[in-house]
Amino acid sequence: MKICFITEYFPKSENLEIKGGVEAVAFNEAYYLSKDNDITVLTSYEEGMEKEKNIGNIKVIACGKKRSYTQKGSFKNRLLFMKAAYDVAKKLDFDIVVGYNFITYIIAWRIAKKLDIPCVARYHDVWIGEWVKNIGITGLFGEILERYFLSRDIDLLIAVSNFTANNLKKHFPEDKIVVVPNIVEFKKIESEKFENRTISCVSRLVEYKRVEDLILAMDILINQNGSKYKDLKVKIVGTGPEEEKLIDLVKEKNLYNNITFCGFVEKHEDVLKIINSSHIFCLPSKVEGFGIVIVESLGCEVPFVASNISPIVETSGKKGGLFFQTENYEDLALKIQTILENPEIYKKLKNECKQQYELYKGIYIAEKLEKCYKFLINR
Repeated sequence: MKICFITEYFPKSENLEIKGGVEAVAFNEAYYLSKDNDITVLTSYEEGMEKEKNIGNIKVIACGKKRSYTQKGSFKNRLLFMKAAYDVAKKLDFDIVVGYNFITYIIAWRIAKKLDIPCVARYHDVWIGEWVKNIGITGLFGEILERYFLSRDIDLLIAVSNFTANNLKKHFPEDKIVVVPNIVEFKKIESEKFENRTISCVSRLVEYKRVEDLILAMDILINQNGSKYKDLKVKIVGTGPEEEKLIDLVKEKNLYNNITFCGFVEKHEDVLKIINSSHIFCLPSKVEGFGIVIVESLGCEVPFVASNISPIVETSGKKGGLFFQTENYEDLALKIQTILENPEIYKKLKNECKQQYELYKGIYIAEKLEKCYKFLINR
């Protein structure tokens, strides 16, 4: 099959330089499907990229003018990218086209119409009615795009979780929705545990990820428990518009000796090493469609503490970690304390990690995706 993937951002090399989960999903699926299919990825032209190059068996075409990574807003640059990707794709030959986020869904649909081929959307989460709440007034752009897209005659929506699929059914025909989870697979990471007990958090620093709840939980553990947790550390990996606000909160709570902001870590392997070297992983987010980093913590056999939201509960199978009440940093502190002070619980959670991680191996998920695409092409 000749498959076109449209993703707003894509790694520059096999080092997997990613800033968000969508890029990781697109790369992993392109990688596995490229073993038996011709995969072309259309993506933004970022600093350090070539206009065209091959990453393994994947052909990558950077579309439009050079632009910087952005997590919200940037309407003009995003619209220019959408047009540039469409202009490139309409001159090429594909059997099927797959969009990977709300910006690229519309492009995929228009390309499919132009080339008379099936259109698929890899759907991570449904934000209809929640855009402005999640990212502010700039979310109106996303709200309009998502509503418009789901009103089109798309051939198939492939949801990453049952949670996402159930939300899609409110806005789209149920018989055109299937569930195939994300591929989350990596080589065994070799790294020593950090000397001090350490909690890692890998997240975009945006409001709905609720990283401040982890900081406030640390305030309880370190500043309100005497010297019991004075050596407890946190490493926060990621960047975003909330970074300065979060740094100020750390200073306000006098936690600058305990909490480190690692910024953007270019190599995915180095991100995994931080998780692997930690004793606990934390994801305090109130909005997720799947929770890739939770599966990565499972793969590293690092017990997690996460917010009690349906996608994360589903992805983890309630194995390998404890859940706290969303946006309740006092409960988060309690769950961290439970893991730290109970070796038997820690051992049990660690043993559960490996079994759950096996469910997300690439070979199984790529086979499911391939069947979906072949069905659409051959019908």
